[in-house]
Amino acid sequence: MSARLNMKEFPLISWKGKTFNQITTSIKKNGIVTKTNLNGKRNYFHPLPLKIYRREIASNFDMSHCNSRVSIRINEFDMPNGTIINSNSSKQNGLVNTMDFNITSNTSERPGLCKDNCILSQADNAKRRLRSSGMIKRKYNESKNNDTYYTSTTQYLVSRNKTFQQNQYNYIRVGNSSATPGDSLSVANLYSPQGITHCKKYTFSAVVTFQYQWVDASDYTVTIPSGSYSVDDINGIFQQAMNSNGHYLIYNLTRTKVFLLNIAYNNLSNVIELQSKALDTTIFLSGNYSVPIYDPAGQSNNGYIPLPSSLQWYNTTVTRVPGFKILSNSFTNAIGFNAGNYPATRIANKDTSNYSQNQTSSSSFAPGLKPVYTRVHYKPNNPQFAQQGAVTSSSLTARIKYNSITDSTVAYRNALGKAVGNALAYGVPEGGYTMKDKIGYPLTQTPIFSKYNNKVKACFPRKAYSA
Repeated sequence: MSARLNMKEFPLISWKGKTFNQITTSIKKNGIVTKTNLNGKRNYFHPLPLKIYRREIASNFDMSHCNSRVSIRINEFDMPNGTIINSNSSKQNGLVNTMDFNITSNTSERPGLCKDNCILSQADNAKRRLRSSGMIKRKYNESKNNDTYYTSTTQYLVSRNKTFQQNQYNYIRVGNSSATPGDSLSVANLYSPQGITHCKKYTFSAVVTFQYQWVDASDYTVTIPSGSYSVDDINGIFQQAMNSNGHYLIYNLTRTKVFLLNIAYNNLSNVIELQSKALDTTIFLSGNYSVPIYDPAGQSNNGYIPLPSSLQWYNTTVTRVPGFKILSNSFTNAIGFNAGNYPATRIANKDTSNYSQNQTSSSSFAPGLKPVYTRVHYKPNNPQFAQQGAVTSSSLTARIKYNSITDSTVAYRNALGKAVGNALAYGVPEGGYTMKDKIGYPLTQTPIFSKYNNKVKACFPRKAYSA
């Protein structure tokens, strides 16, 4: 089109449906142009074609005998204007081929056989089949907080925290955090690898509710909106509801909140536990714990804050254990509990005891809620360097130097300060002084005997700049 300088452009040929006959180009030799084959005066004074063989399509030639230069290649089908689909013409010049004789059975590709909204775009299908870094349509899975498609094995392993590099570092989930990974004290510890976790969460398609009974013998409802949740998310919503109702204790030493009810996942038995703690003034001493500060007006009135009846449950010597009341809805499949009370014995009234110790209820069948992290039993055979296998000689030398400095100076910690016992605190005398900091650094002097008298002079060393 550009070769015609935007004048008399060839019209665009729309995509045609399925046809049977296709006319292709053929090789023809141009002969002498006579008056009879000029096809009228409109061809006068036009340049004549060369007397050579040329490839033409649907040209006029003698049909009484076969063309002596009949040939066809696959490139001619692929070349623009190399073939002409002409199934209606009775006279077909050139080679006639059969094309796509078997009509597709997909009705979405045959107009008129299905509704308009089911017609698929062939261009969109072709674009969707392309595979490159810039043409992939990323799909996001909200329940797993991750992509649903990966282009390499590395991306697949990273998304599931299965690579060797991710498992070189650990984050403790359950157990003793002070134990060194790999020794005998860390056998029961449970770790997770580094990286973002993309484990699937449990999805609630509708709003679900459950109840809990507090020590005042009243039931309170907890509402969970529709969405994707983990065990920690459900427990967070539950504790937020108890926080709004004032159902918690305050540890006076650290001013932290202590909840008596908890929803947790047991990684050893792979079940969900409904944990309930017993409450009385003997277990939670009144001097160490206090009830929430209640201020209905948002500010205290001359320092006096009235305590509502819902918070007058703490000062009692009767041991009571709050519990859960699981309703008959989809929440039962999420936590693996049947509808009922957990623990079974409920509190009759605020002055009646139901249990004297903490109670824990486990799932009766497999719960839908799972941990949202990959579990790793981090047991390296080289815990001193926190890796599996041997290390380089330079790493070993650096570790020996560090241990030697720390071990040899630990005896001087009490006499000269804590900074001496710390190999990383050299040059920082803020926590203590070393011996040289106390006595100072002496300046070296050289004695010189004069040849003129018997006096001795102390010569300070000087640098010879002109040397």
